Amino acid sequence: GNILSCKVAADSTGKSYGYGFVHYETEEAAKQAIERVNGMQIGEKTVQVSQFVKRQERDRPDIYTNTYIKGIPDSWDEAKVNEEFGAFGSITSMALRQDPKGRKFAFINFEEPEQAKQC
Repeated sequence: GNILSCKVAADSTGKSYGYGFVHYETEEAAKQAIERVNGMQIGEKTVQVSQFVKRQERDRPDIYTNTYIKGIPDSWDEAKVNEEFGAFGSITSMALRQDPKGRKFAFINFEEPEQAKQC
């Protein structure tokens, strides 16, 4: 279907965060894209495609596995973050970022809610 707009989420240097948004002209075109592309292998990644849901309309589970960590030392890289926080349990994904002031923070997703809670 016709695409009205699309955006890849990226940091200030243009490095992709690994997700984006596509606005189709019709709901039917969007549904077809979800059916055709969701689960597709592109390079080494499996693509997950779903309908956008506004934050305030999303189901909010009482059990979380994702954590937000701020105040990470400047000298730490992804390997060090994985090493330190991996002590709490199995990490399924991690994103290390810097804010515009250069302060590091991370989003770490654990396999089990109890691991995230302990972290």
